[in-house]
Amino acid sequence: MLKNTLGIILLTGLLASCGQEKAPEATYRAEIVRTSYGIPHITADDYGSLGFGEGYSGAEDHVCNIAYGIIEARGERAEYYGPGDKNLHIMSDIVIRALDIPTNAARDFAAQSAENQEWIIGYTAGYNKYIREVGRDNITSWCKSVDWVQEITPEDLFSRFQVLAQTTPYMAGMIVAAAPPGAAKDSAGLKVSPQVIADNVTALNVRQMGSNGWAFGRDRTENGRGMLLGNPHYPWYGTNRFWEKHLTIPGKMNIYGVQLLGAPGVAIGFNENIGWTHTVSDSERVVFYKLDLVPGDPTSYYYDGKPRKMTSRKIMVPVKGDKGVVTLTPHTVWFSHYGPMVTLPNAPWSNKQALTIRDANQGNQNLLDQWKAMDLAKDMDAFIGAHRKWNALPWVNTMATSKDGRAVYIDDSNVGRLSPEAIALWQDRVKSDPQTKGFYEKMGLILLDGSDSRFEWQTHPEARVPGVVPFVEQPFQERSDYIFNANDSYWLTNVATPLTGYSPLYGPTDAPRTLRTRMNAKLVSDVSLGGPAGADGKFSLPEMQQALLSNRSLSAELLVDELVAACEATPMVTVGTDKVDLTAACAVLKNYNRRLDLDSRGAVLFREWITRYDYRETKRKGALFAVPFDANDPVNTPRGLGDKTVALQKLAEAIQIMAKAGLAPDVRLGDVQFAYRAGEKIALHGGNNADGIANIIDQRVYYTRAKQVRGTKVEGSKYLTDKGYPITGGTSFLLSLSYTDDGPVAQAFLTYGESGDPTSPHYTDQTKLFSKKQWRPILFTPKDIAGDVKSRVVLTGPR
Repeated sequence: MLKNTLGIILLTGLLASCGQEKAPEATYRAEIVRTSYGIPHITADDYGSLGFGEGYSGAEDHVCNIAYGIIEARGERAEYYGPGDKNLHIMSDIVIRALDIPTNAARDFAAQSAENQEWIIGYTAGYNKYIREVGRDNITSWCKSVDWVQEITPEDLFSRFQVLAQTTPYMAGMIVAAAPPGAAKDSAGLKVSPQVIADNVTALNVRQMGSNGWAFGRDRTENGRGMLLGNPHYPWYGTNRFWEKHLTIPGKMNIYGVQLLGAPGVAIGFNENIGWTHTVSDSERVVFYKLDLVPGDPTSYYYDGKPRKMTSRKIMVPVKGDKGVVTLTPHTVWFSHYGPMVTLPNAPWSNKQALTIRDANQGNQNLLDQWKAMDLAKDMDAFIGAHRKWNALPWVNTMATSKDGRAVYIDDSNVGRLSPEAIALWQDRVKSDPQTKGFYEKMGLILLDGSDSRFEWQTHPEARVPGVVPFVEQPFQERSDYIFNANDSYWLTNVATPLTGYSPLYGPTDAPRTLRTRMNAKLVSDVSLGGPAGADGKFSLPEMQQALLSNRSLSAELLVDELVAACEATPMVTVGTDKVDLTAACAVLKNYNRRLDLDSRGAVLFREWITRYDYRETKRKGALFAVPFDANDPVNTPRGLGDKTVALQKLAEAIQIMAKAGLAPDVRLGDVQFAYRAGEKIALHGGNNADGIANIIDQRVYYTRAKQVRGTKVEGSKYLTDKGYPITGGTSFLLSLSYTDDGPVAQAFLTYGESGDPTSPHYTDQTKLFSKKQWRPILFTPKDIAGDVKSRVVLTGPR
């Protein structure tokens, strides 16, 4: 993106002499070395200058995404882009303003330590320097010349942190739709579609997401030191992308990894001693409360038998109209003492009952403190201590390893602390109350009785946020062999030693796991002679890499043989009035290698077959599986082909779908599945959750102003389009790390590239590496960095 860096680019030889000089205290100074693939290595003497370098170089790569994240956090999307598709802009702005996120962010920033404030102010100053020097009209990315690319404040960044941490902003549809019976419509015809509310529920449900994290201890690695595989599955477009960086304050910090756009520090990465990754937790950060309403007054509810009044807040949102004129649109948002009122199609606000929510991350202001403490950890005890002290990671599990071979798992997401009595009451109501049962079993949501004070969250002296579970009560496991997570609950962190006994808000135990969790479990726990870790059952770095990118499909391993036997026995099936010959397809599946590599023939056919089933069938006995889940054998159950008549019917339908798309049954996956980036079509391996693969890539719709190729769905298919399978997310920062006697050795992919600018070579370069499974080395030592310098600048500016 950078067109004008006049005055800051210096000759390498000159830097060698002036690099020893310290900048005056009133001046920011950061050295930024870019190596292959555009990775910045930022060195500074203090946090202010470090942030200055991060903010400037981050803007070079992602000014559009960072700026757009800021206007979202300010509640200004409708002001610049109108109501949005399905009114998404205006709903988001209403909720951001109703929650008063900008005001709360200013309060939280003022409460930070002087060092944290220095870091954030420096980041802001660096970003603003880029905006002033380059100017909107010289930006080469998709936000060229737009008026919302502006200088920002430290409080703006903290607003962005709150949007990242809290879940409530992503529930805007159900909040905006909540209104008492008979309330005046005050939103100028604002409508909330049922699909938007359904999407809000989906956003709450981690089963629709994906990440994998493996940590190996001394007993499962060839050299007896720690190893880590980080595989977060995240959007390839928009504001929630990762940005890779190496940060150094000599004598204090030396950390490498990634962070979400617009935030300082490293969220996933490693230093000389500790490496870690995250997966999104299966915990319930938000709980729903049902309120019994006072007869004749639907804005009052009973609380321990006494009436209590709701409060309301009237929001005025600037909205750009069709002719470019901005007008104010009013909307009233209602609150209980728990939080905002919400509505669901199966639980509307009536004269008798209403719903409200409480978010465990409301008031979480210590996220930067925890990131910093993790980045600075000198050993595993200090790393664990960072979690114990700050308890601020909002919605993730942590998998960590160390140079001395310790492997640690923590579900350090924030959830409400319910009393044992409240937990027992809720568990009983899951069995006896249809509404509570439906929330939990059909939607994966916790519904509590908000009119009964026994369901209030309980305080603990070690909890940073009142009413949230402290570190000492969070799921934790340390092993010398391995731990892993793939977005299911903490239960099978280690297959041989399941965890139990924690709050049900951390997810279910003794319950079916996803196919992806089961595939991960097989990959990390298998110590057989022919297993992923080789004959010795101990991983090397290449063996760990190969395990993840083997692209094995557990679904295919479990079902293909029986499906082939069924179609060989019954080669003709009738679909409607059409007779479908299964012979050719059956032969393709018989020869299918049960993987999702570029050259896998049968992968597309199998995917079109298995996605004809309801995804819930993958976790139970029924149409898909014959053998039910067994808590004593959770990795291998359910299994076996279920209803063979149904299976053959769905296979015939898959054949018809592929014929409509003009695809032969034996088409290669690499001829159908692509990343469309900067006008290029890059073939990709990997699969989705139904494929039962660890290496997830997906086609979710990510809301962004940047161009995404979506394609038009082929009739009857869940994923196939006239553009094939156009990939928009999934495997993002893929980190493989091994500690050695000489320090950390790491290789990685940032699958969508370091830059968000389609004109940059670093927009597609790593996508092509990923397509070829060609890992790139991470440069961590001064010697390695010096041998690959592509640019070097010293960035200065007034404090």
